[in-house]
Amino acid sequence: MSDQPPRQQVEITVSVRTLLVLLAFGFLVMLALLSIGTLLSIMIAAVIALGLDPVVGELVKRGWKRGIAAVTVFIALGTAVVVLVLVTAGPLWDQIVEFLEALPGYWEDLTNSDAFQTFISTAGADDTIKKLLQDLASGLPDAATAVLGIAGSAFGSFLSLVTLTFLSLFLLIERPGITDWLFGFTPPEVERRWRPVVEDTVSAISASLVGNVAISVVAAVVAGLSAWAFGLPFPVVLAVITGLLDLIPQVGATVAAVILVAVALTVSTPAAIGMLIIQLIYQQVENYIIYPIVYRRAVELSAFTTIASVLIAGTLLGVVGAILAVPFAAALKVVFREAGAPRRARMAALRESS
Repeated sequence: MSDQPPRQQVEITVSVRTLLVLLAFGFLVMLALLSIGTLLSIMIAAVIALGLDPVVGELVKRGWKRGIAAVTVFIALGTAVVVLVLVTAGPLWDQIVEFLEALPGYWEDLTNSDAFQTFISTAGADDTIKKLLQDLASGLPDAATAVLGIAGSAFGSFLSLVTLTFLSLFLLIERPGITDWLFGFTPPEVERRWRPVVEDTVSAISASLVGNVAISVVAAVVAGLSAWAFGLPFPVVLAVITGLLDLIPQVGATVAAVILVAVALTVSTPAAIGMLIIQLIYQQVENYIIYPIVYRRAVELSAFTTIASVLIAGTLLGVVGAILAVPFAAALKVVFREAGAPRRARMAALRESS
């Protein structure tokens, strides 16, 4: 006989309720993956709405109705964006108009030039011109399709921007109602504990957006002064473009630097080299000094948390992830701080008693 004890069987029972919960969770995950673009748009709208919420809240405290206050804030923000676009596009449009007005003179100079006359008088020039015109005519349908595709994409982007604007506006107007509705499902003690956390989260998201704008202003000032020092055309326009692009963490500053160096090349090679050096140095200063300092003061995020959240979110979700990284990191810090407060208090009491 063997001295080994008999084997014990362990029976694992999974209830129907547990299976239903798992299936529901899997369905929600699948739905989220299929509609990731829509969810990202909703997240961006939520960040914009929560970022503007403190401003609207101050107007409400002064006697404004929340709907009127939200619409007023959005109109002011939209007006500021339109002014920036006009400041940027105005000089560029003037240059386009000047170029079109000068085209007849360019054509006259070309047709009167010795090289053009020699080409016309060369044998077979008529055949060459006819072939060029045929190639141009055969390429017109493809060119028209490309133009229509670009126009359709631009129109789709405009509709998406309008949808995002109204979604943010409605969220901003209804934010207190949504908060009250959610806390209506919780006991009073839970509401007393977590409602201040919600307000702190809103303030943290708003502070993160203000910090992002502050960093963009610094980038615009550096770009504008550099463009002016190197004699680049339209330094104010270049500063505005840099500031707008710098709103996109990590990626935007690089794109702005490429534009600045390209414009500097039209002036001189030394100017382009100097602009490249300044932008390389500034990007390192912004990413590893200005960025952490501003966000540490604005939302109390450490330098490591700020950089790590941007890198991780940017890798997972691209540009949108980089934009949403810091606001969500600030919100999560507020929530986790409150969630872990009881345990930290118990651990502190145990250390004092030991």
